[in-house]
Amino acid sequence: MWLMENCIADLAPEVVAAVPQKIRSTRTVAEALMNNSWPTDIQGGLSMIGQYDYFMLSDVIQDIALSLDEDQHTWKFEASGTFTSRSAYRAFFNGSTTFEPWCLIWKTWTPGKCEFFLWLAIRNMCWTADHLQKRGLKHPEKCVLCDQEEETAQHILTSCVFARKFWHEILALLGLADRAPGLDDNTFAKWWRKASKRTPK
Repeated sequence: MWLMENCIADLAPEVVAAVPQKIRSTRTVAEALMNNSWPTDIQGGLSMIGQYDYFMLSDVIQDIALSLDEDQHTWKFEASGTFTSRSAYRAFFNGSTTFEPWCLIWKTWTPGKCEFFLWLAIRNMCWTADHLQKRGLKHPEKCVLCDQEEETAQHILTSCVFARKFWHEILALLGLADRAPGLDDNTFAKWWRKASKRTPK
C-alpha cells in the first residue's frame, strides 16, 4: 500500500509485518483510514521499534483527509493529459542525443563500409592522432598532410588545406566546386549539412 507517494512498508515495516498477509492483500488505504480503523488490523504485540513505527505512522496519518472525489489520471507527457502510444514512445527518448545527419548517411546509395566510415568520422571516432594520444600510443605530433595542426578526423576531412584542395578538385569535376569546405567549416558534419542544402550554380 502507498501513502503520500511513500510505501507504508518503508515507513513502518514492523507495523506492516504485524498485519496478516490476507488483510494486507485486501485492505486499501481508504478503508484503513475510515474511522481510524487501521490499528485493529495489527495482531500480536509490537517491539520497541514497532511501537516507534506505529507512532511515526500515526503522526503521518493524522493530517490526511480523505476525499470522496474519484482520482483523475493525467499523462504528463501529453499536453492534453491523455495517454497515447506515440507520446509514450517519444518519452523513451527523453534526454537522448539526436544524431542530425543520420539521414545523409544511412539513407544513401553508398556501400555499407562507406556509410560506416562516415558515421565514425562525424562521431569523431576514427583512429587519428588525437585518439592514439589519448591511449598512449605512438602518433604524429602534427597532421602528416599539412604539418600545421593536430591531426583529428575533423581536420583531415575539412579544415586541412590539402583536404580543402582535394574536395575542390573532386567537386569541380561534378560542377559543384562551390560546395567545397570553406574556412568556417571546422567540422565534417557542419560542412556536409551546409553543402547538402546548397543548390548548384
